[in-house]
Amino acid sequence: MSFLEESWEEREENSYKQIFGDTGQGIFPLSNEILDRLNAKSIDPRWLTHGVFKCPPTEQRNTWAYVTSGMSNPWETEEPEEYSGLGVEFLMETENEEIWAIEVLLTLMGYNLLLANGQMGDFPSLDYGHRVPLALSESIKTMMFVHPVNFPSNFSIKSGSVDLLQVVGITPSELEVAKKTSSEEIKERLVSNTGGLVTSKERESVV
Repeated sequence: MSFLEESWEEREENSYKQIFGDTGQGIFPLSNEILDRLNAKSIDPRWLTHGVFKCPPTEQRNTWAYVTSGMSNPWETEEPEEYSGLGVEFLMETENEEIWAIEVLLTLMGYNLLLANGQMGDFPSLDYGHRVPLALSESIKTMMFVHPVNFPSNFSIKSGSVDLLQVVGITPSELEVAKKTSSEEIKERLVSNTGGLVTSKERESVV
């Protein structure tokens, strides 16, 4: 296998199964449709190999977990580096099995790939603390990126380190407080009030 293939396999077959357990029946791939919806000026065919795994609850976790796979592929190198590829993958938790969670992560991954490719202007790639407008409902209108609490914040594969950014949906009032204080402040209030970072379409604001 090539360096790319070995790194890819290590992430999906070793790291993900250690972190998430069962990664489901296969990957839900990123599509041209989602990238077109994001007004992609051009689409790298390699992006269409990226996707999301849907991981059912385990003995250690009663939530469903969804995780992207592909942004940490070392497409451009044959040697280990500090960070593998873009150095990130995204994670979301839900109480029940939810198809919309896959769509949310695919959309955010597509957006991040376009950011990294310079197609969204002079803006940095998505990172901890960032907030992206993406409405699930009248009460949950923004996706916030934070350090996980029930999963490791990073893992390593042969091509380098990968940060796990957890995505959690927040309310308009939570967004306003996050702007005045920080995303970390809202994260701490969510964990304190709800016990974790589960995303749902409907919940009461914690501020």
